[in-house]
Amino acid sequence: MFKRFNRGQISFEFSIIVLSILLISTITITYFLTSSFDEGTRTLDKIDLGAKTAVSLVNSGYNGTQTEGTLIYAGMTWDNAGNNYENITVYISNTTPVPVNTRLFVKNYTIESQGIDTTKYDFTIAWSG
Repeated sequence: MFKRFNRGQISFEFSIIVLSILLISTITITYFLTSSFDEGTRTLDKIDLGAKTAVSLVNSGYNGTQTEGTLIYAGMTWDNAGNNYENITVYISNTTPVPVNTRLFVKNYTIESQGIDTTKYDFTIAWSG
């Protein structure tokens, strides 16, 4: 009877050790990631992700936003001014003219879905094609 109790005790102690190692690892990784990337870098990533998602939604006809051709996300540029990111431009290529409401949808979706603070990080979308 004691052998089962000891085996269970060892298993429990091992589980606690593994859990504590996982917890310490998670805290260390989180601290490293939050201290390595500043707010501007995270905001650039949010703009990038939001614009890509908006282009995919438009191409699928989401919410009545249809174009005759296909929109292609072509990338993003910005200027560094110290720790600030300025002149952020998202490039979207289109094969046919894009209606104004679709252009507004792409920008507004990017801002609203990603929670972009437009007082700090305003961006433009350059349409080509």
